[in-house]
Amino acid sequence: MSETDKWVNKYGVIFLRQAGIKKGDIVFDCCCGEGNYTIPAAKISGSNGTVYAMDMNKDKLDRLREKFYLENLKNINIIELEFDRSVPLADGSVDIVLLYDIFWYFSAYDEKLKLLLEESYRILKDYGLISVYPEHTDSGKLKQVILNSGFKLDREISGIIIHEHRLQKKYVWNFSKILK
Repeated sequence: MSETDKWVNKYGVIFLRQAGIKKGDIVFDCCCGEGNYTIPAAKISGSNGTVYAMDMNKDKLDRLREKFYLENLKNINIIELEFDRSVPLADGSVDIVLLYDIFWYFSAYDEKLKLLLEESYRILKDYGLISVYPEHTDSGKLKQVILNSGFKLDREISGIIIHEHRLQKKYVWNFSKILK
């Protein structure tokens, strides 16, 4: 069994539960790629939940479609779109936003990150969470940008996570939405 299969079938479910995903949750997986986080999130949220998986790469989204078809998951909605200025979801409609392994694209110094955080704030329910995997960036600057965007750091979660198709001991940060 590959490390990706181990992640999707075991470690991903364990880790994403620790990160706060629960049965019935509405999850937004930004820049989901092939769905390494989408699939376990969908398994956790179950038939009463939904995972919105957004990415611009058609080939990766096709691989994600194959995976959730093989897993018989019916609670994943694909959004084939590059993030530009907005996320096509309603205000206050999401429980948790996953910002995992995306900071090679959204630099902590880039205005596009601020737009993404504004959109994350908008689509989150009151007291909703963003869960952030701070890889490929200046993590100190990233944390400050998130804090300045209407979120407070709740906790750091350590465990087995997948990165570049390998299981590794890493951490994510969970931030909660501060009501304005």
